[in-house]
Amino acid sequence: MRIRPLRFSSHEACRLHFARRITLRARMLAFAYFLGVMVRDMSKGRYRGRIRSTMQVSLKLSMRHRSNLRFGNFVALCAGLFGIKMRRVRDCGPTPTGKSDLGAYRWSSQNSELLLWIFEKCLGLSEGQTTTSNSIHAEWLVGAPRRFAICFLQGLADSDGYVDINKHEIGIVVEPNQTLVRAILTRLHVRFRLARIRNQATVVLSVKEGCRLPVFSPYAGTHKSRLARKLMDAQRFRGRWPSWLRREVDALVCSGLPSGAIVLAILDRHGVAIRSQHLRQSRDSISLQDRNGAEGVSFPVD
Repeated sequence: MRIRPLRFSSHEACRLHFARRITLRARMLAFAYFLGVMVRDMSKGRYRGRIRSTMQVSLKLSMRHRSNLRFGNFVALCAGLFGIKMRRVRDCGPTPTGKSDLGAYRWSSQNSELLLWIFEKCLGLSEGQTTTSNSIHAEWLVGAPRRFAICFLQGLADSDGYVDINKHEIGIVVEPNQTLVRAILTRLHVRFRLARIRNQATVVLSVKEGCRLPVFSPYAGTHKSRLARKLMDAQRFRGRWPSWLRREVDALVCSGLPSGAIVLAILDRHGVAIRSQHLRQSRDSISLQDRNGAEGVSFPVD
């Protein structure tokens, strides 16, 4: 059976600047990205019929970041490029428990034998196994073409990656596939370290190394990608800060903002990268001033 892209895919690919025309290479890169997202963010359901078995996948992304809408649409586009219908469905509202107080965007695919084949043959998983608990058996990815391997990593990073604005690092949660991801990164000559963060295996790269790859897809347009690029291009001051920067940081500290929010505010407003430990001097100075104001200063009286 020949797998053809869906009709809308060509228009969407052009609109998102993914490809000017649908070539086999573009479709393969879309497949690699979809595979990475499938390993991390997607829910998967197997359906056993009397004649054949199929699988359906769904994607749910928090409304906390508006860019997640573009990310989800890009994943649906990638599915369409290799013939899988995946459409936007009704969004989730806030949950009673408050765990998802902003709601979530949702997408759902058709039931497909192809998706089941991808799950079993490309990811090497069998019935009863899940991508959350079981490591995938996809050693073939280590020897895949460079661009294909990068697109797979981008699917992982856009799904379960983050940017540490204090350490200027990018992290990707890779549990339970740390052995495979480590082998792929090693073959791509990417400098990284494997750490255990919040009890999960995580690959950590410098922002510079992550942007060089790049580890986030420029087509998905996630907030992580934009933040990583901002950090990469940010100005950094060695030694004493300019007086204007010290005054603004002191004002933000006085306002009671947490350290992370202050670091992000300075980055957004001025394109300057600072770290939370740099705020200690401001907090100590302000605390000393408060103590002096409360205790007062006594003078000798004639």
